[in-house]
Amino acid sequence: MVIALLALIMAMGGTATALSGKFSVKRNDIAPKAVSTNQIAGKAVSTAKLKNSAVRSNQIADRSVGSYKLRLSGSATTLGEASTTSKVPVDLGGPSVSVKVPEGAMVAIQAEAAIRATGNAQGRVYLTEPTLVPTPSQLLGSGSTNDFTTRYSVPGTSASGATDGVASKVRAGWIVMPSTPGVKTFSLRYDTTAGTAIFKERRLTVTVIR
Repeated sequence: MVIALLALIMAMGGTATALSGKFSVKRNDIAPKAVSTNQIAGKAVSTAKLKNSAVRSNQIADRSVGSYKLRLSGSATTLGEASTTSKVPVDLGGPSVSVKVPEGAMVAIQAEAAIRATGNAQGRVYLTEPTLVPTPSQLLGSGSTNDFTTRYSVPGTSASGATDGVASKVRAGWIVMPSTPGVKTFSLRYDTTAGTAIFKERRLTVTVIR
């Protein structure tokens, strides 16, 4: 009777096979659904471990991937004052924004800056991007004044053909242009028609339109 009971207990417990050691666990050693999400360490599954096309759009929850993770938009601000006497556009330390543009997309740009100039001159702000706008293009301008004047970029030009932007933010607008795919880095450049131009509170915003 004792031997029969022992045999019954061993039969109910099943059999176990010892694994040979490190790196010996194979896929067929793991029961289906045995590994759940909470058993995977944070950042344990990297991009290199995902098979091509393994994650499709219908497997990603709505709004789970924000535009900031896709680099579809960006904004940068440079608050401190900077000045120049250059009559050709120069870099005064930004701002600069990089975005990743997919195939067939366009980009929209908006810029603003507080400008003051001396010597009966005009301070001017330009946009540049090495592949899309290799020659700096003027966005903003403001004439000689004792006080800073904030200007906002708008598409097109004024009736006189000027590209000085506008003084009212409610009249500001996006400048939209086609783009080739890839990472694009937009920056602002500055010059003056004469004397010295001073700039502060400079802001550049770029977004991708898909």
